[in-house]
Amino acid sequence: MDYKLISTYLDYCKTHKRLSSHTIRAYKNDLMQFYNSDYDHVESYIEHLTQSNIKTNTLRRKIACMKVFYN
Repeated sequence: MDYKLISTYLDYCKTHKRLSSHTIRAYKNDLMQFYNSDYDHVESYIEHLTQSNIKTNTLRRKIACMKVFYN
């Protein structure tokens, strides 16, 4: 994954899906967190998130972001 792909995806979310700037910022942080992690697979990363101490809605948003990005 490269930064250009993430940027293109975020532009798409802003212009075509009309997501709020807050959501775009959250998606960017979610994708960059995964991109900069040591996890090679999305499944391993999501398992790590599930075991961490984050709020349920945050976990759901991160998973939703990854699903849409990789589909």
